Amino acid sequence: MVADAPPESADVVIVGGGVIGCAAARLLASDHDVVVVERGQLAAEATALAAGEVTITPSYTDYPEVGDHALDFFHEYDGTGEFHYEDRESVELVPTDRVGEARRRSERLASEGYDVEFLDRDEIESRYPGFDLGAEFEAGVRHADTGFVDPYTFATTLADDATERGATFLTGTAVTDVLVDGETVTGVETDEGTIEAPTVLVAAGWRTPEFLGGITPVPVRPYRTQCIVLDLGTDVGEAFPMGWIPGKHVYFRPELNGDVLVGGWSFATDDPVGASGNADEEFIQHVADLAPRFLADGDRARFVNGWAGVDGATPDTRPIIDAPADAPDGLVVATGFHGRGVMTAPVAATLVRSIVTGEETDLPREPFAIDRFEDRSRDFRFVSISSGDESYEAD
Repeated sequence: MVADAPPESADVVIVGGGVIGCAAARLLASDHDVVVVERGQLAAEATALAAGEVTITPSYTDYPEVGDHALDFFHEYDGTGEFHYEDRESVELVPTDRVGEARRRSERLASEGYDVEFLDRDEIESRYPGFDLGAEFEAGVRHADTGFVDPYTFATTLADDATERGATFLTGTAVTDVLVDGETVTGVETDEGTIEAPTVLVAAGWRTPEFLGGITPVPVRPYRTQCIVLDLGTDVGEAFPMGWIPGKHVYFRPELNGDVLVGGWSFATDDPVGASGNADEEFIQHVADLAPRFLADGDRARFVNGWAGVDGATPDTRPIIDAPADAPDGLVVATGFHGRGVMTAPVAATLVRSIVTGEETDLPREPFAIDRFEDRSRDFRFVSISSGDESYEAD
């Protein structure tokens, strides 16, 4: 339910009502008294502004069980309420100077059992009529086991399920402090009062370090990323894939109405509160210059709308989902999703439940443990990911 005032106590308080907080609340609420505290409206910040891509399988080829877990969830959850998961292949467009590396990588992944295929220019244009590759793109790598969702609908469906299971959502309420007594968490202080709880999950995106500054260091920096939507003058159709272009700071996916969403241009920001929510003219022009170089109707592209949002990133681009060993008992952290919160939400929720309850899970803890960082300061070089593949570059 949505509460007007904070309850006096709960089993678990979740700080942050984005997709991660909603997913964790859903899994915990079946046997815990859960309160989610959100400073604004549910899923109204980074979640609502996300592109909704699900490229978790190519993102975790070193931990295949992570991708399997997420995809199994999305397929099973499809059709729940208004939620829909759209299966769609992804194509990494390969510049001429990266063909050898891309071929070797695709062959390695295929040998490990992934549905990955190296395609030359003619094969790409034949299979995907929406593409017309110029001289700079000689090939591509096709990835199956990818797709996309509407992020806001996904998050609110999770919240509806959590509410049906007994969770309470407190919106328009700011957490001002995580309360600690000795070496144990005791709850949170909000601008509407205190909520006592033996377990607190902080899932507040780039704001997470602000809550934990005096408790435990969290290496997460805010960064700003952008999306625009293009109308190509024709419905791109069901054959049009998702994809990304290493080195160009962009990824793309079709919209269900036939438009094309292009996102990326992600860079660290020192002013996340004051960052513009509009797409920059520089990014719009970058996409306008790039579109005719790989899209069949790219020269006809018309700008429909655009936006920008702020998320949090860790030094290695993978999130922290952990109960830090140097933190008070009862504190759990889920942050630094680097634009992959929507696709990682099912994994994060399962790991959070395992941490809170002690239940076993087949999911690995290592890629999400905070102790993988020897230096937990926030002074690190930001890494900009083109999309869910292994290709990335520093700014």
